[in-house]
Amino acid sequence: MTQTKYVQGSGGGGGKGGGGGSRTPTEADDTLQSVQFANVLDLLSEGEIAGIEDPGGGTNSWHKSIFLDDTAVKNSSNEDNFENFKIFVRNGTQDQTHLPGPFNTTERETAVSVEVTKDNPVTRTITDATVDRLRVTLTIPSLQILEDDGDVVGHSVQIKIQTKYANQTEFSDALDTLPDGTDTISGKSSNRYQRDYLITLSGTFPVDVRVVRVSADETSQKRASSTIFQSFTEIIDDKFRYPNSALVGLRFDSRQFNSIPTRKYLIRGIKVKIPSNATVDTTTHLGRITYSGIWDGTFQAATWTNDPAWCLYDLLISERYGAGVPESSLDKYDFFAISQYCNELVPNGKTGAEANSEPRFSLNILINSRDEVYNVIQQMTAIFRGIA
Repeated sequence: MTQTKYVQGSGGGGGKGGGGGSRTPTEADDTLQSVQFANVLDLLSEGEIAGIEDPGGGTNSWHKSIFLDDTAVKNSSNEDNFENFKIFVRNGTQDQTHLPGPFNTTERETAVSVEVTKDNPVTRTITDATVDRLRVTLTIPSLQILEDDGDVVGHSVQIKIQTKYANQTEFSDALDTLPDGTDTISGKSSNRYQRDYLITLSGTFPVDVRVVRVSADETSQKRASSTIFQSFTEIIDDKFRYPNSALVGLRFDSRQFNSIPTRKYLIRGIKVKIPSNATVDTTTHLGRITYSGIWDGTFQAATWTNDPAWCLYDLLISERYGAGVPESSLDKYDFFAISQYCNELVPNGKTGAEANSEPRFSLNILINSRDEVYNVIQQMTAIFRGIA
């Protein structure tokens, strides 16, 4: 009897892995990118203004009146044109609250550079009671799996960040908006990837901050998911209110722009005093004033209008940004008569379906440069064909 032996993988067509059956390993594209954010603080106007124009049509529909590089933040369907942005607005009141960070902050970064393992969380203590927030930065040198067939694919790792204040005996989860306070970082990165976590501190100091690795430690060199507590940054809010200044604070993802984008805002401007018997139209002819009854010479609370007469009156009497003319030296009834003339409805000069009525004169201007008082007054009175 003749015994025949086969050597598996030695070549030939019969054995597994024989000639003609080889394949080239593949590597998945990197899907994780470290993200930076740009923070911009814009001064819109002397305050108090009525605010950013809200055309309606959904939650935060006023975002349609904010433009980055001439693109509205929200489209006409109230859908976001950008991702990962935050907008904060103050209308310029005397007692307005300060903008939340990061627009008015002092920051102090401290390096840690310690690897976090399953059984060895890394803790640091914050002793400065003036610190409002903490930014914790984690580094993952690489996040990937080298499979047995040579393919390189993505991986994931789970971490927690916890805090313990002076009056507490146990750590609590700082990422409390996530399930179980756990953040899962998933994807593929062949190079160093960093992620920041912003934590608001609201307890009794000192406070311990701890980074915990939830995932098991890697036991194979083919699997990479090391997590390093890179640094923490103590953030102190300066809490500048900028009273009487209308402000917008923008925070947006820098990946969507090649440089800091241009910003434009559609607003309803400075509130001015108007007669007690006046009503401002907010539907058909925005900003137009109508009157009822006889004016008794008193004014109501300041409101927004595009009536040239009362905008000029406000510019004349304002001691903060205007001419500072004593109100007693002005004939307010002259301004009342001019206002009636400006707000009278007249044909818009169009024909057919576009024919309609509109106020005789309205004011929609931006004054953003200094000039001689008399020149500005003359320019304003010229709007309603007046003479100062």
